[in-house]
Amino acid sequence: MSDTLRLLLALLELGPRLKDRLGDKWPPYGDELLELAARAGRGDDPDQLRQALDLLVVRLLAEAPAMELVEQAVAESAPAVVKETVTRRGRVSPLVVPDIVGPSTDEATGVVTIPVFYGTDRARGDDTPANYFGGARGTLAFGIAEVSVPTRGRELGALTAPSWWHFELSANPQKHVILKSVGALGRDVFVTSLKDSLAAADQRDVLIFVHGYNVTFEDAARRAGQLSVDLKFAGRTLLYSWASAGDTKKYTVDESTIDWSRDHFEAFLQLALNEIGAGKVHIIAHSMGNRAVINTLERVTSWQLSASAAKLGQVIFAAPDIDRDRFVQLAAKFKGCAARVTLYASSRDVALLASKFVHGYPRAGEAGEALTVVDGIDTIDASLVDTSLIGLHHSYFGEKRSILNDMFNLIAQQLGPDQRFDLQAAGDALRKYWSYRA
Repeated sequence: MSDTLRLLLALLELGPRLKDRLGDKWPPYGDELLELAARAGRGDDPDQLRQALDLLVVRLLAEAPAMELVEQAVAESAPAVVKETVTRRGRVSPLVVPDIVGPSTDEATGVVTIPVFYGTDRARGDDTPANYFGGARGTLAFGIAEVSVPTRGRELGALTAPSWWHFELSANPQKHVILKSVGALGRDVFVTSLKDSLAAADQRDVLIFVHGYNVTFEDAARRAGQLSVDLKFAGRTLLYSWASAGDTKKYTVDESTIDWSRDHFEAFLQLALNEIGAGKVHIIAHSMGNRAVINTLERVTSWQLSASAAKLGQVIFAAPDIDRDRFVQLAAKFKGCAARVTLYASSRDVALLASKFVHGYPRAGEAGEALTVVDGIDTIDASLVDTSLIGLHHSYFGEKRSILNDMFNLIAQQLGPDQRFDLQAAGDALRKYWSYRA
């Protein structure tokens, strides 16, 4: 059974109890959710259900999510789980970094542990991995996060976690992508550790992931680790985590923060290019995170890099949430700065639909009539596959293929779009782009 149908059937079962329990607090869209659940129970067409649910999600972005109410009801009806509470006092012990930090695999379970070398301008939280960094602004900090990723029984691109509709109450390393630990490092120690790790890697390239709107540090680190595993990346994986509030209701707050964060990302990218001995630096940016990347690349020609500095390899704009006209302006300024620049666009990405509603102008990541085709960038209409990555946590509403297959051929195989099996040419000589085969 698909996750969409499982979700809607769970709503069908829980809905009447929720409505009785919540009374006046029952959200105005609750009846619409129950109607969708009823349609799922009747066996209505899954694609029509997904579209209806996606459109409903767009309308709910500014309101308290019904999902929180459902999760609360499930939690209240589930058996109590006793957790040990540990109170830490005094100073936190410094992170002990081995001479060489690298990925490891448990051969018995197939679980891979990935070191994610991070830079972040989030404010510090508590000592638990999930809350090590919060959603407030801080100063640029560095460190290493350990992420475990199951490789057996997990679909490509899936950021698996305990889910209420599966009645999973705790994380299981053999099923879920888990942030195991987070440790802070001073800048010099960070550079040395990353440089040594990269020297021992099978490939001297690095991959930087920049997340989008409404993402916590924990989920950003988990996604970076999962991307590393699914892309079979042989170098080292880096994360730049800007201070997203991690709240669907704070879209405008995140917009302000991503602009504030640009100088910090620029410093992080220059570090990766100039100081760690990398051969190539690849970048994957998603949704709103593209703004920090493209605004930084605008100034790349003015940088004073050493003669031995790494080159920009693949720069990937995945469903960029940036004004389309502004994207076109900036693209002309960084043309030729990387080996290849790729834009994945979608006409079905919920985050982009919501952003267009807020701003009133097309986004660079949209497909259809608003598709952005720019000289020097390979534009791919990815409407048939999943471009959501992490953003609004809505990827479980569909069962689309992931763009990761194509990203693998792009990054690992260095293949152009005309050499990648899933893609076919579209448009005309003046406006050529690529689309996924049905």
